[in-house]
Amino acid sequence: MSDHVDRNSSAERTTPSRAWLILAVLLLFSVAAPLNQFKVPPIIPLLMGALGLSVGRAGLLMSVFAVTGLILALPSGFIFQRAGSRLTGLLAGGAIVVGAALGALSQSTGLLLASRVIEGIGTSFMAVLAPAIIARWFARDDRGTAMGIWSAWVPVGTAAMLLLAPNIGEVSGWRGVWWLGAGYALAVTVLYLSVVGTTPSTGAAPPDARSVLRVGAGQVLRNRDIWLLAAAFGAFNAAVIGAGTYLPTFLTNERGLTLAKASLLSSVPTLITIVSAPGGGLVSDRVGSRKKPFLIGFAVALVLLPLPVVLGVSGLIILVAVQGLVFGLIPTNIFAAAVEAAADEDQSGLAMAMIMVGQNGGTLVGPALFGALAERVGWAAAFVSLSGLAGLGLVAGWLAKVR
Repeated sequence: MSDHVDRNSSAERTTPSRAWLILAVLLLFSVAAPLNQFKVPPIIPLLMGALGLSVGRAGLLMSVFAVTGLILALPSGFIFQRAGSRLTGLLAGGAIVVGAALGALSQSTGLLLASRVIEGIGTSFMAVLAPAIIARWFARDDRGTAMGIWSAWVPVGTAAMLLLAPNIGEVSGWRGVWWLGAGYALAVTVLYLSVVGTTPSTGAAPPDARSVLRVGAGQVLRNRDIWLLAAAFGAFNAAVIGAGTYLPTFLTNERGLTLAKASLLSSVPTLITIVSAPGGGLVSDRVGSRKKPFLIGFAVALVLLPLPVVLGVSGLIILVAVQGLVFGLIPTNIFAAAVEAAADEDQSGLAMAMIMVGQNGGTLVGPALFGALAERVGWAAAFVSLSGLAGLGLVAGWLAKVR
């Protein structure tokens, strides 16, 4: 019983120095998911030519990730609660390795899509695993900073593949990109199991874990504040991913940029988020609030997101840079707020699974909504709709009672 109390009294303990090594390994491990998820967009022309894919069929290679994540979000949280960090990590990394290798060997579009589903399964476990381990290792006063550093996993993986995939694809074809993803995932899975998965702090739950699971899981699932945070994060993803999916097309068609320049400009927010996400966590630790930073982020995003339709190229350069700074405030602090709202660190994995329901729901809805509005009503209406989504996120986040 004392072990259980000690692990959950995060406000009364200090962060061990080893926790920062654990965090570094978790970040490297987590990057395997977006590295493989976002290997498709930079080489869509290669895939279309090699496999005879239509634009819509090529898009399916991305959308199956969101569908898989939405279906598995809550189950992955329950599996983590029962299986622990070592087995869950093996499932996460192993699924990505197997999926990427199967994709590299596939000779048909159907098998390639199936391989993407397997990769999506690994990503679902990854998104739940890392924040739950961070919650167990880091004291409350350091948790925002730690979550902020880990929150860079998506922009780091995305940016790395945007830079690497085109060059690798030119030299060794699209299969070379898939083998890169498989090799990286295998290497960091071994690293994770060596450094993180065997440590007592993230090992098996205390003896009363089954009773905690029966009681605590129900309490977490009924926690309105976590569901409000999930709704807020869903709105954020719908707005940001909806805009990001079509911004290169808008810049090419409406501002006359080449596709290369449009893609580079569109990547700026992602690159800046690598710095602003840890910064957002550091700010929340210093001010003692998770809620204030992400509410400020939503409020500013509400104003910034529609502006591309009224700005020229020079103004857009400034706009995307500011967006990168602001957007980093939101995921970091929603993640930290969710695991703290669970009240029991043994339930932090389930809390993050609930957040992933919102994330994947937003990822599905955002691009479809934006694309439909742009096609039927025009670019202006599509960009204005992003303010509505940010407003929904602001209201849901404001209603959530979190630190």
